[in-house]
Amino acid sequence: MSKRKLRRLFRDNSGAAAVVMALTLPVVVGGMGLGTEVGYWYFNQRKVQNAADMAAYAGAVELRAGSSRESIETAAASAAEEIGYKADIGTIVLNTPPSSGSFAGDPEAVEVTIQENMPRWFTAIFSDGTVNVSGRAVAEISEGQQTCVLALDESEAGAVTFIGSTSAILIGCNVHSNSLSNSSVSVTGNAIVQTPCVSASGMVSVSASLSLSDCVAPYEHADQASDPYADLPVPNLTQPYTTPNTFGGGAGATYSVAPGRYQGMDIRRTVNMAPGVYVIDGGTLSVNSTATINGAGVSFFLTNGATVSMNGGASVDLSAPTAGPYAGVLMFMDRAENSSNIHTVNGNSSSQVNGAIYSANGQIRMNGTSSFGGGCTQIVARLIEFSGNAGLGVDCTGSGVRDIRSSRLVRIVE
Repeated sequence: MSKRKLRRLFRDNSGAAAVVMALTLPVVVGGMGLGTEVGYWYFNQRKVQNAADMAAYAGAVELRAGSSRESIETAAASAAEEIGYKADIGTIVLNTPPSSGSFAGDPEAVEVTIQENMPRWFTAIFSDGTVNVSGRAVAEISEGQQTCVLALDESEAGAVTFIGSTSAILIGCNVHSNSLSNSSVSVTGNAIVQTPCVSASGMVSVSASLSLSDCVAPYEHADQASDPYADLPVPNLTQPYTTPNTFGGGAGATYSVAPGRYQGMDIRRTVNMAPGVYVIDGGTLSVNSTATINGAGVSFFLTNGATVSMNGGASVDLSAPTAGPYAGVLMFMDRAENSSNIHTVNGNSSSQVNGAIYSANGQIRMNGTSSFGGGCTQIVARLIEFSGNAGLGVDCTGSGVRDIRSSRLVRIVE
């Protein structure tokens, strides 16, 4: 070949771009693949974390129900798979109590760790093996809210109702309803309700003003609370009736009354009650607006259709026993009572009612001015209605009342 042709060959640069492209194409494709796969890995990491959250929550729900370890693990795995966890490329480990973190050793907590081994695609050009993505979550069962208004009915709409022009201020007093209704707790009309928390085994219907100081929103679909007074014994009903059972007379009349079996009790003047159990067998426990009633260590048992009618104008200072079978119980309505029985309990700001008002099969109605300043008042009934101004304060130290917890809540804590 002549020298001229050689020089022409060396100077010819046609096709250089193709050569450069051929040399750099794997790098470009690999870079694009890396960006795509990193996004894919990040997406799956979030999915795995969500799966861990749901698995821990589901496991804690089973733990709360007292289920076996096997049931807890099954529930956790099922919840994770519903979110998208793939058992064929991953592992799920459940610990209860957790083995690490702030809740390590807590028997009321469930820890779940999930790992998936993601295959490589474009980046397999540069590296072998899989990419591990993982998530960890801890769910804890928290103590239920301290409750002083508890409706026991499991299906009634408005099992706890705040209606009309109610202005209810419940200090340290949470509200719970066991009803599974969509309006298990109802706040309606022109009601204005202030309370730390409201919870319901069903749902809460609010069309008026509800202000919660300790909760962001009402707890719905919560556990049903057990009847705290389900084991109260029925007192002796064979003793003869005690007389008189009407306490009226002129202004200034004062009576000292002893425990016994009364066929109704009509209180119109000042009555000082000795400690003990007062059986109201039929009739009405009527506390009129002109009455003043005082008693420490007293319990009322109402049976044979007996009801309570307490007028808001009366001056009331009553407290339950602090020890014995009726510790903390001020009023106990027979469990066999007609479910349509309505017990009306009113007071005023100077009244003190310390103890539980318990009607497992009846209805407690707080009408008019139902304000009991301070003290320790619990209301446990099939149905509860507030239809007037109400104030309940709960300072139950040493009162003997039983602890009522509305629900044990499950929450993600790590």
